Amino acid sequence: MKKNISTKSISTVNDVRELTTKGPWPTKSNGQLNVLFSLDIATITNQYFKYDKSELDKITTDVRGLRLYSVSGLQIKSVGANEWHKLRNELVFAIHGSAKWTCEDVFGKKVEHIINQSSGLWVPPYILHTYEALQDDTELLVVASTLFIPDDPTTHDTYDAGSFANMQNSYRNS
Repeated sequence: MKKNISTKSISTVNDVRELTTKGPWPTKSNGQLNVLFSLDIATITNQYFKYDKSELDKITTDVRGLRLYSVSGLQIKSVGANEWHKLRNELVFAIHGSAKWTCEDVFGKKVEHIINQSSGLWVPPYILHTYEALQDDTELLVVASTLFIPDDPTTHDTYDAGSFANMQNSYRNS
């Protein structure tokens, strides 16, 4: 099984990036402006929008793109994600509240991060990630590097912890 996935294309928890927000600054409308992230064009094109061609070839629809979604109404101790992706990079922020993110790589290394209004994460492909809400009414904002077409399962690029454990075992046994 390992032959199908080059270790060059596998991310480790060292590739998970902490992102720091900037602001707030007052606006003309008496609101607050907060910059969740800013990335230079080379990083965006060469890293964030980098796709594993062997995985793209397995999909019937081109999923390269930009998608923004939110997860809201999370109550304290709610647990979510517990998943990983082969293609998708995700930028994750807490718009309200906070969450603990646990990230694990195929080599078994784990790291934990706390995201809130002043920090976020860049989670690359091949990282198992799980979050736990640390406050009631936590709201997460996610910027994904893949499109999602509900009627085309090949575009979903979401895999469970069981398949991740199988992949980890294939690396340990080779």
